[in-house]
Amino acid sequence: MRQKITDIKSLEETARQFRKEILEMIAEAGSGHPGGSLSAVEILISLYYYKMNHRPENPKWPVRDRFIMSKGHASPVLYVTLANCGYFPKEELMTFRKLGSRLQGHVHIGVPGVELSTGSLGQGLSVANGIALGAKIRKVDFRIYCLLGDGE
Repeated sequence: MRQKITDIKSLEETARQFRKEILEMIAEAGSGHPGGSLSAVEILISLYYYKMNHRPENPKWPVRDRFIMSKGHASPVLYVTLANCGYFPKEELMTFRKLGSRLQGHVHIGVPGVELSTGSLGQGLSVANGIALGAKIRKVDFRIYCLLGDGE
């Protein structure tokens, strides 16, 4: 389960473990995009374990901070982060890209903690902007973060 990370040593140890889990799930699946996931590990750890206000036990909490993974092909890093935070059981990571699994090659909204199905590059930033504007209009206090890839 998630504990706040406030020092570099803990960040490095957590990042090392996340990278191992990402590589294991991609190897088990026999396909995936390791580069995009491995390059985003520290970013997601910093957000989910330090910066973001969220509740894994209540993924639809109305004032939660939101995260949009625009580069949806980097789904393994988001799935590993969400599982380690407690959004779903870590054992489910080994079902990545298997028939009938909710953990597919691109981020899917059917997974607890996922805000948007992504994979069509360039969509995430526009959606994140719309969510932020909607929150401002409704005077709801939360932050939204969006991670883009180099192809966007």
